[in-house]
Amino acid sequence: MEPVKRYRLYLCAGPHCTANGCATLQRTLDTELWALGLDAEVDVRASGCQSRCEDAPSITIWPGPFHYSQLTTERLRRIITQHLRDGLPVEELLAPSRFR
Repeated sequence: MEPVKRYRLYLCAGPHCTANGCATLQRTLDTELWALGLDAEVDVRASGCQSRCEDAPSITIWPGPFHYSQLTTERLRRIITQHLRDGLPVEELLAPSRFR
């Protein structure tokens, strides 16, 4: 049985996120998580559309949910180190809640 991971991250692979670089973000995730020794703690999965197309590309992190949009490799690296490694969500990069 596979051990329970600390985080589950869903990288949107919908049409808008794919067109806006989700493959590059996937490579960044793979490289950075491995380099920081977090690959055993984070389950990365591709998801269908997360309905944040105007702010593509995006990810959702559980436990949470924490939604991050308008991702770049630099922003993703910050999320990896601050949120996934240090356990502190990057408040200024969080996408606005859709449910208020």
